[in-house]
Amino acid sequence: MGGAIAGSAAAVTRTSAIEVHWRRRLFAQYHLLRRVHDHPARDTELGVVSLGYDPDAFEAEIRGLAGRFEVRERARVSYQGRERPIFSITSRPTSSSKTLLILSGVHGNEQAGMVCVPEILTRFEAGRARWPHLALTILTPVNAVGAAELSRFNADGYDINRDFVRFTTHEAQLVREVMNETRPDFVVSLHEGPQDATFMFANEHVDAALARRLLSAIEAGGTTLAKSDYFGSTLRPPGLSPSTAFTRAILRLWAGTLGMMASSAYCGRRGVPELTLESSWRSTDRTSRVRGHVDLCLALAAELSA
Repeated sequence: MGGAIAGSAAAVTRTSAIEVHWRRRLFAQYHLLRRVHDHPARDTELGVVSLGYDPDAFEAEIRGLAGRFEVRERARVSYQGRERPIFSITSRPTSSSKTLLILSGVHGNEQAGMVCVPEILTRFEAGRARWPHLALTILTPVNAVGAAELSRFNADGYDINRDFVRFTTHEAQLVREVMNETRPDFVVSLHEGPQDATFMFANEHVDAALARRLLSAIEAGGTTLAKSDYFGSTLRPPGLSPSTAFTRAILRLWAGTLGMMASSAYCGRRGVPELTLESSWRSTDRTSRVRGHVDLCLALAAELSA
């Protein structure tokens, strides 16, 4: 019995060591490197569940909105001889006092942030009377090659959401270009992660009371709010990871030493409030994964129009 216990303990130790090594490798891959591969590699270790995103069908659906919105093909990116378009879709208010910019598909394997776009636009148009002076622009899919390849990375293996210091990638350059053009009052970036429920990162320019109202709105719509983020940090209140002096210091160090910055910090540097919504890519329920993205964008549209 003693030998069995010792053997079991040794096995647990080995397993723990392997898990620690795995977690460290993943942390380095996602947070210490801008260019992880030389191609749009797929993640096979994190349990990402595909929602069946079809790039050709999505392109056709976006082009079909041209009669109701201003649809522009902003760029084309290519991989293995196939070109993929990146679109901006903009509402047509009679006059605008505020602008909301939504970034969709920065990470191509986080599909809920893309497949929600048609519903956001349909419901935005249907509710036009609630926000007659709000201009909405959606840039999608920001990482068009990654979206087609079910990859976090672009055609050259870069993580676009780490490229807002050096702007090496065409995709990050396009985000900067669109921000310069639209001068948004607020940005929402639609993402997914390995946690069990939905939460959002808020940069330093997001009002805390507003963030809580938005959380209440998406929870009322049926979205379950996460009690901890994917780093294991407790979220108080559930669903919200706010900017703090400590996290801002870490982000400045990250940018200064590694030349890496995510869209949230980039918006922060420009003085623009940004929310990054993270639904769970582990869920097989398409509706539950999409719902929070749609509800957040519409709730924010109402807040900006109040």
